[in-house]
Amino acid sequence: MELSNDGSSAMFTLDITPTTLTVRYERWTRLFVRRSRTDIPLAAIREVVPVARPLAQARGLRAGLVVNGVLKAGTWSGFDGVRRLVCARRGEPGLRIVLDRRIDGVDELVLSLAGAEGVRRRLAGAAA
Repeated sequence: MELSNDGSSAMFTLDITPTTLTVRYERWTRLFVRRSRTDIPLAAIREVVPVARPLAQARGLRAGLVVNGVLKAGTWSGFDGVRRLVCARRGEPGLRIVLDRRIDGVDELVLSLAGAEGVRRRLAGAAA
């Protein structure tokens, strides 16, 4: 199952297989997230939480792009020690994907995604 976030300039594409969630970042997004893809074993996903305002999930010290109130792409290190990879934009719901361990340098993914609820159900079913 392959999905992309809706919008005139996509930030990433998701690919969900029976064992892995792969996030492939678009060329312009790669500059800020500093990777071309993130592969997460479905067994490593502890929780998938829908978030109405994914931009608000990015807090702490950042390495990436911020267009205040519009767009965030990069990694944020929270004061709680959690590192979040964020690809979020205003007006789109999203998901906070919590991992059971640090993978590829991050503990959580925060992604804006128009079909967030469907992806959440798909991930919950695949990880079960």
